[in-house]
Amino acid sequence: MRKILSEKKLLTFVLGSLFVLFFGLSYFAKGTFDSGDGIRHYLVSRYCWNHPDLLFYSWGKPFFTLISSPFSQFGLIGINFFNILCALLSSLLCFKIAKKLNLQYPILVVFFLCFSPIYFPTMNSGLTEPLFGLILISGIYFMFENKYFLATLIISFLPFVRTEGNLVLPFFFCILLYRKKYFYIPMLAFGTIAYSIIGYFHYKDILWVKHQNPYTGFNGDIYGKGELMHFVNNHNLIWGTALYSLFIVGCIAALVLLLLNLKKVRTPVVENSFMMEELFLIYGSFFIYFVAHSIFWWKGLAGSLGLIRVMAGIMPCSALICLRGFNWAMLPFFKRNKYIESTIIALCLFFVVYSPFKHDYFPYKLDNEQAVIKEAGDWFKSSPYKDQKVYYLYPLLAHVLNVDSFDPEKVGELWGLYPSIKAYGIGVVPDSTIIFWDGHFGPNECRIPLDTIMNDPRFELLKKFSPAIPLKVLGGYDFDVYAFIKLHAPKKMDILSIDFFDLESSNPLLIASMSIIENTAFSGKNVCELSAKNEFSVTIKKSAATVPQKTLKFDFNCKLLDKDKNSKAAFVVMSVEDEAGKSISWAGKPLVTDTVLDYKKWNTARVEFLTGSNSIPPNANIKFYIWNKELKTFYVDDITLSYWGK
Repeated sequence: MRKILSEKKLLTFVLGSLFVLFFGLSYFAKGTFDSGDGIRHYLVSRYCWNHPDLLFYSWGKPFFTLISSPFSQFGLIGINFFNILCALLSSLLCFKIAKKLNLQYPILVVFFLCFSPIYFPTMNSGLTEPLFGLILISGIYFMFENKYFLATLIISFLPFVRTEGNLVLPFFFCILLYRKKYFYIPMLAFGTIAYSIIGYFHYKDILWVKHQNPYTGFNGDIYGKGELMHFVNNHNLIWGTALYSLFIVGCIAALVLLLLNLKKVRTPVVENSFMMEELFLIYGSFFIYFVAHSIFWWKGLAGSLGLIRVMAGIMPCSALICLRGFNWAMLPFFKRNKYIESTIIALCLFFVVYSPFKHDYFPYKLDNEQAVIKEAGDWFKSSPYKDQKVYYLYPLLAHVLNVDSFDPEKVGELWGLYPSIKAYGIGVVPDSTIIFWDGHFGPNECRIPLDTIMNDPRFELLKKFSPAIPLKVLGGYDFDVYAFIKLHAPKKMDILSIDFFDLESSNPLLIASMSIIENTAFSGKNVCELSAKNEFSVTIKKSAATVPQKTLKFDFNCKLLDKDKNSKAAFVVMSVEDEAGKSISWAGKPLVTDTVLDYKKWNTARVEFLTGSNSIPPNANIKFYIWNKELKTFYVDDITLSYWGK
């Protein structure tokens, strides 16, 4: 009895001390471990009370958003407190499971979890991995306690903390089957069924969980892909040398235990009434998660960027495997000499506890990217534009600005800037709106090359922010932040060159000229007839190398005769193709705008296409033509292609 009380007091002291340490480190931190997804999850959690639809935002992980939201109302320190709590509760449950498995020195599992190099920093973030680990280890603990209802109820919500939760559910199914607890098997689907029903009233789609999944298909075009052994090769970042060694021994120990158990060997070392639970729920959950992420990165699937920190979600299982390894590697020596035993434990703890403090993220400070983002945010808050709407995508910027990042009146997401302009016109962006383009998200997720917005006459560069030391980020881009302002009227440009096509004589730039016929023309004898026979007009084919340098805009101008108003559904198309004729980009704009036309005579129709100076490869070909989508009859003549720039 005295030993039990002593162990409980030790556990209480250790957990209490670790709470003070971790909270103190977060409270005095100048930066956060993850300024991308970690901040984004925090923002979703913080503002879901203002925007209830965020409670069903699939990327944000609905159950994480719900559970963490009371804490995130206190700011970033609140979400850090939440993740510290998740870590310490996970440690407590690992301790209890270690006792169930009759493992010696169960207090060590607390250190094996909290000080694994990849788990330690997630406590100073808004990442979902600590809650994922807590939900998983809670389900495992209740299975060990034979509390199957609680176990299945809790674990059913795991996919709504991280999507990988779907991978571990089959292992719980197998244990329920093995223990003949068939009644509880349907409970594994409870979380999915509950969210499907509740979310239906928002999405009007009972299968919204599947249809809103953001991690589908190939994403290697943005994030790339890598080696199958990527996570194994980065074992030092995940475990550190000491824990990785114990992990390997723990895996060998499980294999030996399984073989001895199959041979019906019965010794105090082999005897384990939870053998199946340990193998399936602890080892099985770890390896299915680890292997899946390795394959995702190898094949460029499921939104994988090869981020090492995703392994933090499975570290509670890893800690128990390491403790199994510690028991097997060290126990034979402990029985011989207490001094050796104490020395080995002390050395092991030293190397384990020290390992996370060797990495770049500690002490928690603003890294090069975060420092630039903070500089940009501080500039905005003290600028004359501080009350204007902002477009951005780097999540940390919203935190620096302390703005509701889901209020469409105050902010817009950068990747929606040009799609919104294309759909609703430039008026959808209020005058004096500030657009923050950064080298990380701008050219990748947003697919907005810097030169596109730099050379857009509707936006003016206000200020550039750069790190003290040049920094390369995803895609090999330089990390800089540019602040643009949306102008009341486009910047004035000059005509750099003009190509004129009167359709009267042959021109090497004109191809597909079968639509040119003799008819009543605006000038001369020939016109281009669009009809049931001619879906496409004559085509202007221009080599990109012959386009005047510093061209920012193509102006397609033509004379239009359309007595029956047939051209309303027609488009002017600008197509960019490589040397082999493969499409690089395609854009189509209505031939007839809101301008009131006199359909009884020739009118002028005009369409503009903006382009960046470096966005079109010099060996590409640019084509301009009219697409007669509805195959109705109208005529065009005297086509002019103007090149505008500074």
